[in-house]
Amino acid sequence: MFLSGCSLNNSNNDNKLPDSKSTEVAAQSNDIPEPKASTQDSSDASKQNSTNGASNEKIKSSKDSIKNRTYTEQNISEKVKEYIINGQGDKAEASKIKWSKSFLNKADIVSLYKQYVAKGGNSQDLAKFAAYMTSNAPILNDWQQLFEKDLNDIYGEKVVRLEHLNKDLYQAYVKKNNKEVPYVVVSARTGYFHG
Repeated sequence: MFLSGCSLNNSNNDNKLPDSKSTEVAAQSNDIPEPKASTQDSSDASKQNSTNGASNEKIKSSKDSIKNRTYTEQNISEKVKEYIINGQGDKAEASKIKWSKSFLNKADIVSLYKQYVAKGGNSQDLAKFAAYMTSNAPILNDWQQLFEKDLNDIYGEKVVRLEHLNKDLYQAYVKKNNKEVPYVVVSARTGYFHG
């Protein structure tokens, strides 16, 4: 029986699997005895290393294809929407870029992308473009109506008043027990709201 273990090194972005020499050193430093290899074990180990090599190539190939994706004016809207809505799984919830889908669908993403690139932004860095867009998108003329519809669709609540807090943030009030109560804070720029 041949046992093999591996761990990803998170200290760099390459996420390379350790080579067999570093695994041996780790095993020795933890006082884990090396199993004696029989002829059969050596053959199995050789096959395993060959398989690991193929797996490592697939991982590398996958990473290379991610790095080599090309974002253009023709596909940037679709790609940035997908990134904002579904592509931030590696980030902590508080660090994620958040937009209302209805606001995101109305944003002029291509114009913002052109502006971002013209100002020296990396045309292939989707995360940085999404952050730029979130800070620089113009506030839509009908943002209040869009937000009120979103809030009603999601929570069944009707906004009775909006109070400006600072920058693009507003406190939305709803009626509860015949009283106006603060309900959520909304960004007029992105439509994202939270309680």
